[in-house]
Amino acid sequence: MGWWDRIGQLLGAKPPVQDAGSASALAPEPAPELTLDDWQALCLALGQALALDDSDELWAEVRQAIEQPAQYLDRFDNDLVKRGMDEPEHVTPWLALVEGLQRRGQNFELDWKLTMEDAIWVLQQLQAVQQRGLDWQALAGSKALNHGALQDAGDYLRGQSLSLVSFDIDSDSYPLSVLETSAAAPLQGLAERIGGKLVLLHN
Repeated sequence: MGWWDRIGQLLGAKPPVQDAGSASALAPEPAPELTLDDWQALCLALGQALALDDSDELWAEVRQAIEQPAQYLDRFDNDLVKRGMDEPEHVTPWLALVEGLQRRGQNFELDWKLTMEDAIWVLQQLQAVQQRGLDWQALAGSKALNHGALQDAGDYLRGQSLSLVSFDIDSDSYPLSVLETSAAAPLQGLAERIGGKLVLLHN
């Protein structure tokens, strides 16, 4: 069984179809209880998709943000101050995950006001892109701006079997990563399970 098959098992099989006339068919299903296992699965799956050599350490950072937010804040205060995170209650595991990927060169945050030149420069900083040695000439002359520029860049990457994704942090910036296209949907499912959102950027 492959890695993504195991992720599919974690996400769970679809529930059996209920008879339309039964009371249980009308009642909404309770939301699954969030566990540390869900966060660990997401961290390790991202590590697998991005070929991290310290996926366990990434998970340890996120777990510390969950269980010991004050210690996490002390540990990474220089990184977090720019986000206005100066109290333990400001610490979230989702932001800890984004910060952890940024420290590892696998996520780069870009303001929403951007040109295609900005988008290309940022993408070239990502290790997943650097390893591919992509030719950006097809986009170099584009006049697309802002979200449109990222969508065009995402279209180009799709042609290379890659997906451009943004980690939604409820801000006007784009924390960007590039994944193998085959990994994008399973990771979106894992992110949704813990209440996060990975946004695919393409037209």
